Amino acid sequence: MGLTFLVVAIGLAAGLAVGMALAARGDREVLAAARGRAERILAEAREATGLTRREAEATARGEVEELRALAERERRLLAEEIQHLEHRLAKQEERDAELEAALGGREATLAEREAQLQRASEEARQVRQDAKDQKREQRRVLEARAGRSAEQLKDEMAEQMIEDSRSRCADRLRNLEATGSDEFARQAKRVMGIAMQRYTGHSMRERTSTTMQLPEGAAERLRSEDGAAYLALLAQHSGVNLLLSDAGDTLRLDSSDGVNRELCRRALTRFLGEDRVRDPERLVRSIEGDLGREIGDLGRKAFRSLSLEVAKDEIVELVGKLNFRTSYTQNQWRHSIEAAHLAGLMAAELGLEIRVARRGALLHDIGKALTHELDGSHALIGADLARRSGELEAVANAIGYHHGEEPLGSAYAPLVAAADALSGGRPGARREMVEAYGDRIGDLERVANGFSGIVGVHAVQAGRELRVFVDEDRVSDAKLEELARDIAGKISDELVFPGQIRVTVIREFRAVETAN
Repeated sequence: MGLTFLVVAIGLAAGLAVGMALAARGDREVLAAARGRAERILAEAREATGLTRREAEATARGEVEELRALAERERRLLAEEIQHLEHRLAKQEERDAELEAALGGREATLAEREAQLQRASEEARQVRQDAKDQKREQRRVLEARAGRSAEQLKDEMAEQMIEDSRSRCADRLRNLEATGSDEFARQAKRVMGIAMQRYTGHSMRERTSTTMQLPEGAAERLRSEDGAAYLALLAQHSGVNLLLSDAGDTLRLDSSDGVNRELCRRALTRFLGEDRVRDPERLVRSIEGDLGREIGDLGRKAFRSLSLEVAKDEIVELVGKLNFRTSYTQNQWRHSIEAAHLAGLMAAELGLEIRVARRGALLHDIGKALTHELDGSHALIGADLARRSGELEAVANAIGYHHGEEPLGSAYAPLVAAADALSGGRPGARREMVEAYGDRIGDLERVANGFSGIVGVHAVQAGRELRVFVDEDRVSDAKLEELARDIAGKISDELVFPGQIRVTVIREFRAVETAN
């Protein structure tokens, strides 16, 4: 209806406008025509308005019907879903009721079992208490009958078991030694004998003395201002203590570093051989450089003489420095080469790697070139240095083992130890004064006599074996092994000696009867 009014209003406005225009012109015909057109327009508008209203009403009725149908479908679906949920809820309530019933039964069962366990625990506690009381009473009765406490009886039983174990171990060890030691010793002597027969070494003379014999007039020059300054320069540069005798015929060089002693000896020889030394420091540096090159040449020469690959420079230098180190008058550079040859010969007999054995024996004493700088055993120092320098573990272990200060790691370790003993113990290798020999034998017997139960001590084989006789009433068979280890350990700790010393403890029973 609002649309109709709007169309009518538009028509009236249009007619009014036309009328006003015609009136202004004064033309009645135009006004009439305009009114006719306005009426036609009004009629068309009314007809269009009615058609539009009917279409809108039809469209609205169709939409309403669709909405009603959709709402009905949604209502039915919602009703079905509600019905389904109510059915599921009913079933869930039934299951919950069943679970509650079952849980109630289980709680009752658990309560009953808990009560049973509580009663069983009380009974077990009472049984344990009764057992403890009974055991305590039995222990009291046994202690009263034995006249000793349980702790005393335990200690006695433990001591008896220990004593029996020691006795059985000693018996078994003696049986093993009796059955196998002879064969092992025979084979070892054969291998070492072959090595000694095939190797021809040098015999040592007395080592170079640390005391220099001075030519005539040398003392006055050394006591002069230039000589005193030169001695002070040498002492500061090398760390060697230089002592001129009161008579002026000798100069003593005191230092644990053989290389620095040799440096001082050469520098003093050059100083006394020249009329005037213009630059003492330059002279000392020149001699030091020559000595360093000589040390390197000696190290490389040792490796080449054994057909071995040259080691790192640090190792080569230490091997060369051994030329200025002696042990019991034996030159350690020559000793190392000799031990390497012997180790190689024995390795060939045993089917081992000859070069590994030679290398371990050649390097076994390199720690001696550092003992004046580092604390500790030369064997352990040398083994640590060999490992840091990339040597084989078998070589490093042989170095550390050759005095028994590292665990045995391969077959080359005892081989190097045997080669070291052979080189140091062969005739002519080392020189020992008669007085020193007598003192060493006396020290060996003194150390052994310091233990209880000893009735006699005899050093045999030039002090390389110590035979100890014990009182059979004071020392049992089970104590023999322990006593031998203790004596050997004390000798190693208190005495300095070349090679090895074997300690043999003897306990024997003697029955003596006189026939008249």
